Amino acid sequence: MEHAVRELYVDSVEFRYQYDKQLFSGVYFSLKIGDVAGLLGRNGCGKTTLMKIIFGSLRAKFAYIRVNGKKVNCALRTKEVSYLPQDSFLPTSYTVRQMIEYLISQAANRDKIMKVDLIQPILDTRIANISGGELRLLEVLLIMEMPASFVLLDEPFSGLTPIIVETIQQIILEKSQSKGILISDHQYLNVLDVCNQLYLLENGGCRKINNKQELETFYVPDHTFD
Repeated sequence: MEHAVRELYVDSVEFRYQYDKQLFSGVYFSLKIGDVAGLLGRNGCGKTTLMKIIFGSLRAKFAYIRVNGKKVNCALRTKEVSYLPQDSFLPTSYTVRQMIEYLISQAANRDKIMKVDLIQPILDTRIANISGGELRLLEVLLIMEMPASFVLLDEPFSGLTPIIVETIQQIILEKSQSKGILISDHQYLNVLDVCNQLYLLENGGCRKINNKQELETFYVPDHTFD
């Protein structure tokens, strides 16, 4: 008996904001276990909007989404897709330890987060009192340790110190052994360091980028840096 392909398949996404021009007119991409896909595109092209549509927190005019071979109307209900939004989602009155214990059900996964070098010193600190970088790292760790097979990461690197960026990159590479991961970030070089696939969102569609030459031809980033 054949096993269903473990894949997040997205096709024919159409979307427009009220009184705005069409944002998407047929976006397509697929994500399999082991894929780390970078989603690139200029400001305003709809990277965050697309992630919200895939996750199910924003409704498109039309979107065909299939998770592990099964068509779904709302991926979040399957518990197979998790989403890291740009804005913080953790209540600030809890300590880091309390938040880990509340959100992560498996003891082994809780222990793994608590043993991360940058997390250990702040375990008993309230989330309101940790730095923005520590908060982002904690959010990434929590999202990645959840049981979902596919993870959407929106701006996981922006505004972070190099050591936190490197730690998050290591987490992504480790978790890609058992998950499919889609990443969008203005710090696109940090995305290129970890991805094995690239998609460019432009002109209402999604173009797969096959090599560095294609990337240089089709993508002009909004921000460049050394």
